Amino acid sequence: MQPILLSGVVVRTTDYGERDRILTLYTDELGLITVTANGSRSLKSRSLVATELFCYSKFVLNRRGDRYTVKEVELIESFFDLRSDVSKIALAGYVCEVLAHVGTENLPDPDLLRLCLNTLFAIAKERAPQALIKGAFEMRAASILGFRPELSVCAECGEEGEDVALDVMNGAVRCAACRRETELLALPPSEEEALHPTILCLLTAAARVSLFYVIVCPLEKILSFRLENPEDVKSFAYAAETYLLNHLERSFKNLEFYKTLLLEEGQG
Repeated sequence: MQPILLSGVVVRTTDYGERDRILTLYTDELGLITVTANGSRSLKSRSLVATELFCYSKFVLNRRGDRYTVKEVELIESFFDLRSDVSKIALAGYVCEVLAHVGTENLPDPDLLRLCLNTLFAIAKERAPQALIKGAFEMRAASILGFRPELSVCAECGEEGEDVALDVMNGAVRCAACRRETELLALPPSEEEALHPTILCLLTAAARVSLFYVIVCPLEKILSFRLENPEDVKSFAYAAETYLLNHLERSFKNLEFYKTLLLEEGQG
């Protein structure tokens, strides 16, 4: 069987034996796959750096049944500057955890891979405040995964409205007037509604515009927006995180660690 050539980012590593690694890769060609990199932890191994977490590399793989082993590997980008700060490592780890969770073998998504690589680069090079990088990743990832919200008009009245809230699980915004009317007409929740309560995130006008931009802009320009007001940043970041986590129905250990770091630094 011919070796398989592909490029992928290392989204998870597990030490195996004394010198080996098991890698989880997100690739353009095969989606999410697990490969064994024999001897890659040896200090003499030429694959040591190229098989580390966050690295984007070219791989030559051998396949036997449903198992892949690394025959050759060449580093494309290590995102070295990620390792200069623990908050960068935690945030990059969260990005990779999301890909490891949503990825599926033989279902590659080039946009999701590009989003991951752009986000890792932005974190490493500090292209924007981390809150904006994180929120942009979360909202664009949700959209790529099929959870794109409708942010332009109120889901109830069809008007652009002001003082809107993001209805997380319905992927829509609701203006203040329609929210009040819904509250007045509300009946005791059904069993289904009790299990899946409405989650609303209030959006400032600037946060709403920025979330919409992140969804529709070219991927390479995803951070070409600015939010200066702390309340706008808080609204944008909270809505994006809440939206992605609720649609994926889980949290992530690196995200919780990242939040702990922010609290320790007084940014939480």
